[in-house]
Amino acid sequence: MSTRAIDDTRADDRVDFALARAEVASSQLNRLAAERMSAVVSVIREARRHPDTYVVVRDEATARDISFAVEAAIADLAVRLSLSESTVGALVRRGELVTTRALPVWNLFREGEISPENVACVADVLDSLPENEMCDARVADRAAELAGLVPSRFRERMRAFRDRVHPESQTERHERARAARRTWIEHGDDGMAWLGIHLPSTDAEAAWQRIDGIARQLATCTDESRSLDQIRADAVADILTGRNDPATEPRVTVGVLVPVLTLLGEGDQPATLEGRIPIDPETARRLAVKAPSFHRILTHPVSSAVLDVDRTSYRPPADLARVLALRDVTCRHPGCGRPAKRCDIDHTVDWAKGGTTSVRNLAHLSRRHHTLKHRTRWTVEQRPDGVIRWTSPTGFVADADPPPF
Repeated sequence: MSTRAIDDTRADDRVDFALARAEVASSQLNRLAAERMSAVVSVIREARRHPDTYVVVRDEATARDISFAVEAAIADLAVRLSLSESTVGALVRRGELVTTRALPVWNLFREGEISPENVACVADVLDSLPENEMCDARVADRAAELAGLVPSRFRERMRAFRDRVHPESQTERHERARAARRTWIEHGDDGMAWLGIHLPSTDAEAAWQRIDGIARQLATCTDESRSLDQIRADAVADILTGRNDPATEPRVTVGVLVPVLTLLGEGDQPATLEGRIPIDPETARRLAVKAPSFHRILTHPVSSAVLDVDRTSYRPPADLARVLALRDVTCRHPGCGRPAKRCDIDHTVDWAKGGTTSVRNLAHLSRRHHTLKHRTRWTVEQRPDGVIRWTSPTGFVADADPPPF
């Protein structure tokens, strides 16, 4: 046998070994995901059984005590696992649904034979169906049959199966789903973002046809150099912002944090939109000069520090609130991304206990985490360097996320 033939044989063996490793690792990841879900569900069940771990219980635990205990436990898990609280909540919900209503799927998950994505899909299907033993069994059996499909195909098949077994009419379901319509924004790199809209299919299709028609008409212009995708995006932006119609342009207030040397054109340090979204220096200079609805805020060119402001009143005045919003950007609980402008301003040391209304003792907290601080065993400390330190009821210590700039 030639040297090349030997090398080819060894290459085949190496490929087979690597494929086997990948398959084993995939199965192990599935089992580990099942173990994590099981552990998370166990923590929440213990919080329900023994809420005094997370909250102060007087006499007998009330439903409100148990609810606060569960919220505190979810926050505890979130900071320990470096996950968002919504992700932990979804793990709990899905874990409880699958373990109680689709045991065959749960057993496959523990054995590593179905992916976390497909398990999540099963849970979502169960969550959308009324609890019924016969219906649950049919869902579990169908999911077990399809367990090996890739997530996109699995979702398609389970969605079609859900429509067949759902006891409610599609009209009733559509009306309920329509009530959940919403919009959202997700910021990306290089000053770009995605704007999403969840709305009825008929409206979405009509909107798409209009946008596409506008784009295709503009594309026929002799001086047009943009692609169709670019024209569609620009058309949507023009319609929503009223860019070409001052009479319909909405008035919005957006904070722009601009380093002073950048503003003067003597530096290229990036500016930030709303304290967390990087934008290029040229855009920042244009906004600071021409847009009256933008707050023009200058920072120190080296430290970006903002001077402390102290007050003797309980409620922070407007200038102090502006400083705090600039500093905090979001809720100061680890992992929480709720913008500061939609948060409460909380005294770290309670005003009633001698806490001052100052930068050193104030921080933005979402209503959820504001309640968590005051109604559970979570404790908060604001250190001299401005770091907010949280300690969970079970003793885990985590600092608030650092600012993005």
